[in-house]
Amino acid sequence: MDLNEIRKDIDAIDDQIVKLLEQRSQLAVDVAKYKRENNMQVMQQGREQFIIDRIRDAVSDEMKNSAEITFTTIMDLSKCRQHHLLTEKRDFHIHKPMSGRPLAATVTKGSYSAVACDRFFDGKCDVTYVKHFEDVFEMVEKGEVDYGVLPLVNSTAGDVTATYDLMGKYNFYICKTIDVCISHVLAAKKGTKLSDVKNVFSHEMAIRQCSEFINENNLNPIEASTTAKGAQIVAKTDETDCAAICSAFCAEMNGLEIIADNIADIKDNYTRFILISKRLEVTDNANVISLSLTLPHTPGSLYRLLTRFSYCGLNLSRIESKPMPSGFADMKDDAFDFIFYLDFIGSIRNDGVVKLLNNLEDEMKYYRFLGNYDQISEEVKE
Repeated sequence: MDLNEIRKDIDAIDDQIVKLLEQRSQLAVDVAKYKRENNMQVMQQGREQFIIDRIRDAVSDEMKNSAEITFTTIMDLSKCRQHHLLTEKRDFHIHKPMSGRPLAATVTKGSYSAVACDRFFDGKCDVTYVKHFEDVFEMVEKGEVDYGVLPLVNSTAGDVTATYDLMGKYNFYICKTIDVCISHVLAAKKGTKLSDVKNVFSHEMAIRQCSEFINENNLNPIEASTTAKGAQIVAKTDETDCAAICSAFCAEMNGLEIIADNIADIKDNYTRFILISKRLEVTDNANVISLSLTLPHTPGSLYRLLTRFSYCGLNLSRIESKPMPSGFADMKDDAFDFIFYLDFIGSIRNDGVVKLLNNLEDEMKYYRFLGNYDQISEEVKE
């Protein structure tokens, strides 16, 4: 038998499979109707396990795992259709963006977060500067400010861990994001030479982004709460062997002299900042949705979650997992339980998207809708 003959046989079998899948899909609709009439949940764990066991018993040993994966996928797709048919859509209560001159909170005047804050509002906002990221979250949750601005991820050094650790602790929504081009300089008191510097102060992310420069010059990195705070420390100290990694603007603001510029390991260095609010604000251009959730410790649980997004034709643009913070102790099954953070392209003005989110909220042990927003694509250089 030649290859073409083999392929003809495969095609003939595929034709049969497709017809049978159509029949099975229609029967799944009938099952959904029955479940709705009898107030039953879509997920019937006992029934699924019965099917898997029966299928595994019906095939050879070498086919058991493949058969289980195939039928698990078929059942997942059936459940997706049943969910869509059975779910009562619960709409979100959407607010319009604040009018007038809003009040925003961010960390330390002169920091990159302050730069991002200025860009979000084109300078048309009143800013409260605080010492720590947690202060921003607290002020937003308590309604003391309209908005907060925080760094989320850097293209060189990765996620801003301090922000992620706090995201599960406070109630907020992401309203927008913006990518700011980060250009680090080494700044010190006037008259200081690079050869004089031993200690360098900055935020941990800036230190990581400039690790090659730091190592090449045998500098001792010392963490500060922000890059701007590092500059303030250097400006106030009497020591002559100190410098700060910060922006050129921040150096000038603190009366420091730039002794080395463009010192980041990678020159195209960007940080994504989030604008958060206590209110759910969704603009007409909003096309990114962010979620956080946990998954059960079962084989294929992430794959099965992704199947649901695929079924709805939704494109996942980002997925991250982070160790569950200490505040989630009552939800932990293991010392290394994780929270998944997902971004996907979509809008809560779409009925299919809303139904999917409603399903996830009902089923997941932990689930948070973090916002539906637009990403400002303008690459801001500072």
